[in-house]
Amino acid sequence: MPTTRPFLVLFCLYLSILPVMAHADPPSGIATLQTSSTSTIRNIIPEDIRALLQPSEQEEYLAELEQSPPRWDTLHTQPGEEHGERLFRLNRARDTAREGHPLLTQRIGFLWSGILRTFDSKHQGFRVAMGPELTQTTWGIIRFKPVGLPDEMIAIPKRSLLSKLQSKISKREQVEVFILFFGKLLPNESIMYGFSHNGNEEGMIMPFVQIDQVHYVLR
Repeated sequence: MPTTRPFLVLFCLYLSILPVMAHADPPSGIATLQTSSTSTIRNIIPEDIRALLQPSEQEEYLAELEQSPPRWDTLHTQPGEEHGERLFRLNRARDTAREGHPLLTQRIGFLWSGILRTFDSKHQGFRVAMGPELTQTTWGIIRFKPVGLPDEMIAIPKRSLLSKLQSKISKREQVEVFILFFGKLLPNESIMYGFSHNGNEEGMIMPFVQIDQVHYVLR
């Protein structure tokens, strides 16, 4: 996958004004662990769900939804201005502009990263710790934000693979997985624009997606 490896991004803008987002019952996060390959991930995604795995797919999707990327160089706070005011105005204007857009009702599929952790004997699977995949695009860094996550995230491998994974984890070897989420953009405040806190102050685009299905693929 052409996404960057996960790294911690502290993104505090608008945290105090974000709506309460998860109203629907969370989907099940207990699912079979698929074997890893790009074709496997593609095969999991039904035809009626739009795959947003590659930078080009994400850019095309944003162009249909948002028309054009923001001019990031004009959005930094200037002396005498309230911090984040320019970004606030941009986000509110774009929220209004995308109201009623058909893409708000289309299901999409995107990836996060996961690591297998403790073994769950009840489900014969592994609990999954997760983190975002950050994609560098011509629009900026894209970081999908899943909303309404399952109460439990457990990947269940085939029996033939179970003992091998248990051995790796007992030796403190890291077993990575892709987490494939399906869902729809939140109808209000679907996308938030801001700047990353990775030291470079790069433009960041954060789509908020109400999750309705979860899959795991061995990385």
